[in-house]
Order: sequence, then C-alpha cells, then structure tokens
Amino acid sequence: MRPPLVTEQAIRAIVRELRASGGRLTGVAVRDRLAERHGVRGGVSRVYRVIEKMRAEEREREARRAGTPRAAGTEESREAAIERANLAEHRERVHQERWARETDALRARLATAELAARDADGAARRVSELARALASAQARIAELERAALERR
Repeated sequence: MRPPLVTEQAIRAIVRELRASGGRLTGVAVRDRLAERHGVRGGVSRVYRVIEKMRAEEREREARRAGTPRAAGTEESREAAIERANLAEHRERVHQERWARETDALRARLATAELAARDADGAARRVSELARALASAQARIAELERAALERR
C-alpha cells in the first residue's frame, strides 16, 4: 500500500478554510483545493471520511457547549421516540384499515361488473336469437304473401 500523498492535517486545514470563507463544503471543493495546493486531489473516500469525521467532532462540541449531557437527554428522547413509534403504529393501522376497506369495495364493484357482463352476454345472445327468429318470420311472411298473390 502506498502512503498517502496528502496528510489528514492538510485536508483538515482546507476544510477549515472552506468553512471560514463561507464556501460550500463539499468533497469536490476540498479535492479541487488539494489539487491547487499540493498537486494531488487525494482519495475520494479518504477526503469524505475526514469531512464526516470533522462534522461529527463539530456536533459533539456543539452538544458539550449546549450543556446537555447525553444521559439527561436520553430519557426525554426515549419518551419522544416511544411516542413517535406509537403514533407511527397508529397511522399504519389506520392506513391498513383504509386500504382494506378500499380493496373490499373494489372487489364488490368487480363482482358486480362481472355479473353485469355475464348478464349482458346472455342478453346479447338472446337478442341475436330473436333477430334470427324475426328474420326467419319475415322471410316466411314474405313467402306466404307471394303464395297468396299467386292464388288470386
């Protein structure tokens, strides 16, 4: 394994500069600055790992500065988490019930539509039969009328 060409301190210095200048802190920006200063961009995963490490350290410092010990906040956060979990469970139950009702309603509508389709098929067959019977009757009437005219 080749030793890194850019030290972690150099990466941290550039991250601090970007934060101080108000520039957007991204891995690309850090790697561009590294290329300008040191002629190498540094490894992607390494740069992002250092940035995330510095963010975690900053969050920890903020928590210490705020004076909220983690033990005191854990009981409140535990109760809040339980409350959120209960609320999420209630929402999920309501969601499941709603979609069960919706599914049942759609199944009932489908059954009604299938029954109507079967009835429509039967009615169409009956209409077809009646149309054939009517055509046959009309042909028979025409024959009888011709026969009656010939007898006169």
